[in-house]
Amino acid sequence: MSKSPFTLVPLPLLQLVGADEEVFAPERAVYTNRDLDLSGIKVVGFDMDYTLAIYKKAPMEQLQYDLTVERLITNLGYPEAIRELKYDPSTVIRGLVVDKRTGNTLKMDTHGRVARAWHGQRRLSVDEIKALYAHARLRLGSESLASADTLFSMPEVALYANLVAFFDARIEAGDSAAPLSIPADAPTDRLLGRINTWKLFDDVREGIDAIHRDGSLKSVIIADLPTYFDRDDELPLTLHKLRSAGKRLFLLTNSFWMYTDAVMSFLLDGRLKEYGTWRSYFDIVICGGKKPAFFTERRPFLEVLAQKGIEQTVGEVDAERFDRARVYQGGNISDFERMASAKGEEILYVGDHIFGDIVRSRRDSRWRTCLVVEELEHEVGGTLANSERIEAIDDLDGRRHALDDDIALHRALLDRLEVAVSDKAAGVVDDAQRIELEDAAKRLRKEIDVAKRSLRSLDREAQEHQDELDKSFNLSWGRLFKASNELSRFGAQVELYACCYTSKVSNFRHYSPMHYFRAPRESMSHDASLTSSSRKKAARSRTAAG
Repeated sequence: MSKSPFTLVPLPLLQLVGADEEVFAPERAVYTNRDLDLSGIKVVGFDMDYTLAIYKKAPMEQLQYDLTVERLITNLGYPEAIRELKYDPSTVIRGLVVDKRTGNTLKMDTHGRVARAWHGQRRLSVDEIKALYAHARLRLGSESLASADTLFSMPEVALYANLVAFFDARIEAGDSAAPLSIPADAPTDRLLGRINTWKLFDDVREGIDAIHRDGSLKSVIIADLPTYFDRDDELPLTLHKLRSAGKRLFLLTNSFWMYTDAVMSFLLDGRLKEYGTWRSYFDIVICGGKKPAFFTERRPFLEVLAQKGIEQTVGEVDAERFDRARVYQGGNISDFERMASAKGEEILYVGDHIFGDIVRSRRDSRWRTCLVVEELEHEVGGTLANSERIEAIDDLDGRRHALDDDIALHRALLDRLEVAVSDKAAGVVDDAQRIELEDAAKRLRKEIDVAKRSLRSLDREAQEHQDELDKSFNLSWGRLFKASNELSRFGAQVELYACCYTSKVSNFRHYSPMHYFRAPRESMSHDASLTSSSRKKAARSRTAAG
């Protein structure tokens, strides 16, 4: 197609149907890592929290932070002074890793290298990072490292960093009796600092897990749903569009019935006249799914007494098919596929949790996956706004690669010349040739020195551009998906495990339910190098011909 649809339909008609170009902006696109043909998808499933239900970031994270602080003070005897530690959401992004041995928070790249690190509120220098991590093999499954891969983890990491800085300052001030300080005679084989950073993290993790587990967090949210949730006007239409195309929809959430019912009612009840309640949108409703155990264990399905204000199961389910009139709890992927009469690549699951929703569903099944990355709109918008700076960095990278190649070629030739003038080559060349070879070697060394100085200058210029680019995304951590020119650990996980990713579920409304999402052609380093080499050869041929 050569013409944009926006040139074929008059603007008043576009405005009438709410189809201006902003709706179809890159921030709202669905991005594809592996080809995905929706025409082959029979069943589409959704997580609830941060997938169908989009929390308002500021009040939700502040609530988790405040409740956890209160629990640390009341239940674990932390000092009242920690109430004064303010939550700053700009100090955390998804994909960070906490090193419990040091109290450091790390951003890692796709190869496991620590690209950036903070200790409390202090950013570590490049030399400090090298001293701690250059020769360390960081195994993310180890007990000493904790990953922060969900939006629920953001207040946890921010509070931990605040507390590390708080207790460090108390000990620096001479308060050796400060809670969590390490006695001089205590074994410290697990710790590298002056405070028990390991216990500190475990206390924070237990505190935030407890407020999710005991209902204290959800009771506050249920009492004031408009404060904590954004209602997406396009969500009901998106679900309706999928159903109208013959897709069966299911909800699979770790939240239990009462909370799920309250939230989904707020989001969907009364939004479209064709659907009496939120349950009308879904053919299957599963609460308390206990992901990732849903994908790895064989827990039975239980039936839930699905009434307002009641949290009760009424026994195991023994059935060949799911019943739309029932609500289920627990379960496992094997029984799900049998009872849903669909399996493997006939199922698309949409969630926000890289491990619980995406990694496990990919590793333990053939389900297709879509990751909801709320921050994607900010990332894409930032990339577009910084397009000139990114192009400048790309240009500098190209020039640096070219210089590296030239230096390598010069050195290879210099090695040949130096061998030729060495004692080992005596008798191979005469005196006159030796003098010519030595002069040529000097010229090569001079050229190498000039190129190395140019390379250092380009390195400094590129780093300045990179620093400014990172600051425009996040002052503490830079871009979510990148760590300098490498993918970040989070970006690598998205690329590896998610068939596609987008900022919100309703972005699917702008695609046909039969759309074929095509991934970009993958290439390796030598592909790009050979392509570049071919272009150079063609340019030289044209120059010679001219």
